[in-house]
Amino acid sequence: MSSIRSPWTAGRGPGRFRITKTAFVTALAALAVAAPAQADLSAVGPVDPSTDVPAWFQDKSGLKLGLCLTAPGCLSTAADFAAPDGEAFYFNAGTSVPVGGGSARLVLAQEAVSPPAGPAAFMRVRVTITGATANATYSVTHPFGNVTITTDGRGNGKSSVDTGCTAAPCPGFDGALGGQIGPFLTWTPDPNLPTGLIGDGLTPHTVTGGTNGNSFTVAGPGGSSTNLFTVAGKLAGPPVPVINAPSAVDFGSSPVGVPVEKTITVRSFGVPGAGSELNITSPILGGDMPSQYRVVANTCAGVFTSGQSCTATVQFVPTAGGAQPASLIVPSNATGGNGTVALTGAGVAPATTTSAVAGAAARSRFALTKLRTTHRLSRARVRSHGLRLTMRLPRGTEIVKVSVLRVRNGKVLRKPVWFAFRHPSSSGLYRLRLNTRKLRHRLTPGLYQVNITPGVSRQQLGATSTTRIRITR
Repeated sequence: MSSIRSPWTAGRGPGRFRITKTAFVTALAALAVAAPAQADLSAVGPVDPSTDVPAWFQDKSGLKLGLCLTAPGCLSTAADFAAPDGEAFYFNAGTSVPVGGGSARLVLAQEAVSPPAGPAAFMRVRVTITGATANATYSVTHPFGNVTITTDGRGNGKSSVDTGCTAAPCPGFDGALGGQIGPFLTWTPDPNLPTGLIGDGLTPHTVTGGTNGNSFTVAGPGGSSTNLFTVAGKLAGPPVPVINAPSAVDFGSSPVGVPVEKTITVRSFGVPGAGSELNITSPILGGDMPSQYRVVANTCAGVFTSGQSCTATVQFVPTAGGAQPASLIVPSNATGGNGTVALTGAGVAPATTTSAVAGAAARSRFALTKLRTTHRLSRARVRSHGLRLTMRLPRGTEIVKVSVLRVRNGKVLRKPVWFAFRHPSSSGLYRLRLNTRKLRHRLTPGLYQVNITPGVSRQQLGATSTTRIRITR
């Protein structure tokens, strides 16, 4: 994890790479048995709803570092972390020295991992020796402790200690406070240090903060030392309001005058804490053709704390054929500006008299086929899963009328228990699930007939196909 992302390239300026050969003397042998320094991290922040990992970690000096995803000196981007098993860092420091014809590398990290391995967060201290003297013992000193490594027959050896939760499910994240690291290493004072960072993530530089010195020393055959580290980390700012909404919602195609509704969820996504409250005023419509849409229900007005959500139901009612783009604007005090959702939909002009459903003869031919369902269901199953049907729709179907009617004493009652119109995305195989709360409540034990009628609009429907379902206790 950490080692593959830590940069080792030498830079210029105050961080010019310096390596000092270390004599193999008796005094250094004592380093192998020295106890590691105690951790000096003091607090872990609340879970950030946008990442599902802590918003920050803090050391006892008060230095608070957030997950570094946006600054130029970060080792990962938000897209990197959003990928499966993505990795990002609150803190990362590393360096490398030549050892016995090979090299030794140090990684110090406070990091997080995204699903499916995460969400997880942990501390890592890793020393890797590669291609050094074979079967040799090396005593390693780093800013937070000491370790002894014996190489194998190829001159390779490693010590790696992870503290905290490295894989989900994590009972909490405070376990990552208890390792060797702390306080965080930072560059020594430098006017070239980018604002808001503790290092630029690239340039080797002298550091401060180590509890066991501020150098990396490998004592043994061909050992050496350096006091230059690459350091990456971003200061955590105060909680701010953040809005989260889908970037786009597609209403599909609908005959002129036939409404289609979609419900859009908006979330308060700031880091929990005072200052992150999201203040939303009622959504408004904008863009190219806002008159084709209307907000028919809305709970998005007021103040929402982190993690809370609201909904706006938008109805698309095309007045003409063709594409009808617009946007839903959610005004708020979010730091990144208002939430804007692109709305897309297409109107379908009325069919002509030469269409497939013109006239009674044509309507009889415009029918679905292969209607299938489970004909006997318990009421408990219906209340849990609703009704499920499959069928094949004729070419040109734009709308499907569905009605459920009660059958008593062999007669179908005229008043439907429930009915609705659905808008399939295409003709051919169509899987239909009827699972509204109203329907599930009304389906008491008894016999029911389901009528399904395909069409190109509500006014131009084809032939009706039927099937029956018995609901048992």
